[in-house]
Amino acid sequence: MTLRIVALRARAALVAAGVVVLIGAGVDRPEASVAPAALECVIIGPTSGEAPWISDAAECARATAPASTFKIPHALIALQAGVITATTSLPWDGTAYDAAPWRRAHTVDSALRWSALPFFQQTARRIGRERMRDGLAALGYAADDFTGDIASFWLNGDLVVTPIEQAAFLQRFSTSRLPIDRGHLDTVRAALVMPDGVVTNASGEHPFVLAWPRPVTVRLKTGNTTVDGERVSWAVGSVASGEREYVVVARVRVRGPLDGTAGLAAARRALDAFPGRSGR
Repeated sequence: MTLRIVALRARAALVAAGVVVLIGAGVDRPEASVAPAALECVIIGPTSGEAPWISDAAECARATAPASTFKIPHALIALQAGVITATTSLPWDGTAYDAAPWRRAHTVDSALRWSALPFFQQTARRIGRERMRDGLAALGYAADDFTGDIASFWLNGDLVVTPIEQAAFLQRFSTSRLPIDRGHLDTVRAALVMPDGVVTNASGEHPFVLAWPRPVTVRLKTGNTTVDGERVSWAVGSVASGEREYVVVARVRVRGPLDGTAGLAAARRALDAFPGRSGR
């Protein structure tokens, strides 16, 4: 398949989602900060519906495992299905996880903030295969489906999603255009708000200082995984400043080692180069 065909399909996917596509316009390409073999996609689009900026249409149309970014739709499905509430606390099972934040009880709020995999493995089993599939279809999250382990399909490549699909989903999430109760949407949006100047995940706090007018609200979820030797690093969510909010999706992938903050770094560079950071 030629790059032109892939690019046209990428454009069609966003148009189908009700978003006009403007590729590579209005912002300088962020400088590379990863190995030359790494491939990078960044999408930034205002939630008000104007054309998003897409760094590379062909790369942004390529599907990979969503890793822990899947915890956003996962949390929505769990809440809507009633297998947890906003205050449900699931206990630590006593396993000596490498990630210190996983070695304690979590609610959906803290599980999203610290990317607590054990919490979401428990909720996945409570949801079950059919309800999870039905929930994903209702959200319109990805064209793909999953067939394997209910507790790992978002990590091992069983379910894959493109950055363009992530951006379309986040547009609907940010503007409450999903078949999810408003209270559940608010719970997940609140859990994604990051402390000033940092982003939290399973490995701790990571600097994320933007050259945007204050106050700025960052809602973000990271994700990292390796499938068939390819390392993938994501950062997805939104940034709000002044009267405007922008969906952001960043993904870096490479065959070989990749820093777990590569997706965050790509998102920060692109956001700081984006003209919309004025917040007007």
